[in-house]
Amino acid sequence: MPSFLSNFYEKAKNKEIVAGYTLISMAVFLNILFGYFAMIFAFYLSFFEWDYIGKMHFVGLRNFEIMFRDLIRGMKGAPYLLSPFYTGLKNTLLYTLIVVPTQTILAIILAAFANQKIKGQQFFKVSYFLPATTSSVIISLIFIWLFMRNGFINYVLVHVIPGFHPIDWIHDRRYLLYAISLVAIWGTSGHFMVSFLAAMQAIPREIYEAAMLDGAGPIRRFIYITIPMLRPMIVYVVVMGLIGALQMFDLAWVMAGPSGGPGGAGYTIAMDIYNEAFARIRPGVAVAKSWFLFAIIFTTTYLFQRRFGRAIR
Repeated sequence: MPSFLSNFYEKAKNKEIVAGYTLISMAVFLNILFGYFAMIFAFYLSFFEWDYIGKMHFVGLRNFEIMFRDLIRGMKGAPYLLSPFYTGLKNTLLYTLIVVPTQTILAIILAAFANQKIKGQQFFKVSYFLPATTSSVIISLIFIWLFMRNGFINYVLVHVIPGFHPIDWIHDRRYLLYAISLVAIWGTSGHFMVSFLAAMQAIPREIYEAAMLDGAGPIRRFIYITIPMLRPMIVYVVVMGLIGALQMFDLAWVMAGPSGGPGGAGYTIAMDIYNEAFARIRPGVAVAKSWFLFAIIFTTTYLFQRRFGRAIR
């Protein structure tokens, strides 16, 4: 060991500090390399035209101009092929509005059931959480079979709803995004259920006992005690859900394909960024769109936390 390191180690009041810095040094280095450096390089690249092989050519704000032209064409009613970024933005926002509230409410309900002292409680907990441990690609492939015209979901609906006709969920642009949203809700609710369950179990039992003495029933206790005590966790789950939903890529890529399915009904912003970078070979435009997506995520989460973040404090 070099002398200056040896002296520093010997002079340290607490040798655990040195060991701690040593253990986290690699993680910090990798975070700087693949996190902060990547962001700085991405910002730099957004002002250049590059094909990964030749020289980089400075183009100023042209990459951002291409992006905004796409948005303007889409708002004027241009077809999907002429405005893929606008289509991806519209689908992503609709997907977020469907998934985030639904998965949050469903996770609270599942956690409430899992928190009850009933027979088979552990089995239900594992069953709820199982989708969160499964690869999203595998989940997508399974649900593609389930959503087929002659698949299990249509089979159940035909026998449950009188007069129901089978729907081609994957190949019908009217239903594709809703099918993807349903798969996402099924796959993420169990993960957030665990978070809500931990928060529920941390609520003091004395509060519930006092409410029971005052004559409050299960529903009133849930509405006036459980939900208010869960507010910090609700804020956390919604923020994490927003971040994940706005970056949705894997489910749509597998279920709808690289082009987003019929009419781009399953096309998302993340898919357009990927296609821009690796299919159209325009990394500068892809980075510009990435920064636009980052601005949406940052603004949305900031405003939500500013409005409801008092619950955390």
